[in-house]
Amino acid sequence: MRINREVKFFLILALFPACLLFLLYYVVPIISLIVTSLFQWEGINMGGYHGLANYKALAVDNVFYTALGNNLTWTLASVCVHIPLALLIALLLARKFRGWKILRTVYFLPHVIAITAYAVIYMNIFNPSFGALNAVLKVIGLGGWAKNWLFDPHLAWPVILSTWVFHIGLFAMVILSDIISIPEDMFEAAEIDGASKFKQSIYLTIPLLRTTIGTCLILDVTGGLRYFEGLYIMTNGAPNYRTETLALYLYQQLMLVRNSYANTIGVALMALGMIFVLMINGAFKLGKTDY
Repeated sequence: MRINREVKFFLILALFPACLLFLLYYVVPIISLIVTSLFQWEGINMGGYHGLANYKALAVDNVFYTALGNNLTWTLASVCVHIPLALLIALLLARKFRGWKILRTVYFLPHVIAITAYAVIYMNIFNPSFGALNAVLKVIGLGGWAKNWLFDPHLAWPVILSTWVFHIGLFAMVILSDIISIPEDMFEAAEIDGASKFKQSIYLTIPLLRTTIGTCLILDVTGGLRYFEGLYIMTNGAPNYRTETLALYLYQQLMLVRNSYANTIGVALMALGMIFVLMINGAFKLGKTDY
C-alpha cells in the first residue's frame, strides 16, 4: 500500500517529538555511559583515556561477583517462585468465588505503599532487639532461633529475597485480566469435551497466557535488577557485602566519586538486563498471539 506525501509528512511530524525525546533521554545517555566507562573520571574533571582498564578491574572485583550472584539468585527466584505464585493466585481468583474481589484488592495493596515504607516495616519485623519475628519466636518457645536476621552473613540475603515475595499482586492482577479476556466459548468447548477445571487450566488457560507471563517475567526480572531503595534502607549491602546488588554497588561507587567505575558497573547491569530480556523474549515468543 502506497502512502502519499501528505500522510508521510504527517507521520514524520507526529513521530518526531517522540523520537527526539527517545534520542535525548535514552540513546545519548547510553552512549555517554559506555564512552565514559573507558575514561578515568573521578570528580568533576574528566581524566585521560584508560581503555578497558575499568573492565579489567571489574573482572577481578570480588564485590562485583557477589552482587552479580545476588542478582542472579533474585532472577532465579523470579522465575521459580515469584511469577508461578502470581499465576497460581490469578488462576484461583479467576474462579470468582465469594469474596474474590476483596482478595484481589488485598493482593494488590502492597503495590500502593511505597517501597521505602515497606523497607522500614521489614526493618522493624527483623530487628534483633524489638522485632516482631523474634518476639513471636520467644512467645512460642523458640527463643533459641532468634537471630539478627538482616545482618547474619548466612541469613541476610535469603531474608531479603523473602520480602520480595509479597510484591506479586501486580503480576497476579495482570495475569488475571488476561484470563478474564479469554473467550468463554473456549472453556465451554473444553467442558463439553469432558475436560475438568484443572485440565482446562493446564492445557488451555496457561498456554494462552504465554505472552502475559513472559511480559510479567521481564518486568519482574528487570525490576529486581534495578531494585535499590529497600536494600539501601535495610542493609546498604551489609554484612560484608552479602546483600550487595549491582544497582546498590553502582550507587556506592558514585558516592566514592568513582564515576567511570560506576559507569562500568552500569554497562554490565545494562548488558545483563538485555541478555535476560532477549532470553525471555525468545523463550516465550513474545509478540505472537494465540487467539
